Amino acid sequence: MSTAPEIRDYKDQDEACLIQLIRELQSHETAYYDRMIPPGEIAGWYIDAIKKDCRDYAGHIRIACSDGMPIGYCATMTEVPNEEGDEVPFEYAYVNDLVIAKSARGQGAGKALLRDAEALARAANAKWLRINVLAKNTVAREIYDSFGFEEHLVTMEKPLK
Repeated sequence: MSTAPEIRDYKDQDEACLIQLIRELQSHETAYYDRMIPPGEIAGWYIDAIKKDCRDYAGHIRIACSDGMPIGYCATMTEVPNEEGDEVPFEYAYVNDLVIAKSARGQGAGKALLRDAEALARAANAKWLRINVLAKNTVAREIYDSFGFEEHLVTMEKPLK
């Protein structure tokens, strides 16, 4: 990718491309987490769930394109209520999904989508932007660190085999 990707709103005709991107990510993330839905089971229901979250939490699905072809997407929810029961009520913005095609990784599309997600959050007057990452996905963690994300709440797990 020689130039910055075009970032645009999701269109219904993007669904098949998004499903392929999500399946590719599922395959990639099984190296870090063994409880992923099998990639072949990802279908339109997944996109429907993201669209529902967008309706419920003032969200946006944004597509990164190179030469007119989708190479990634980001779903950002801008009005998510906290569910941490010991805190006063507040809302935050949340990057629900950030997926880049394997062939386009490391070329700036992810950072362009993160900048776009931050702009959406700021436009909605969100005070915080959150994102989740699998702990063992060190490449993604380094990117999020370099983008200014900091650990907020760390969940630790011990396998009981």
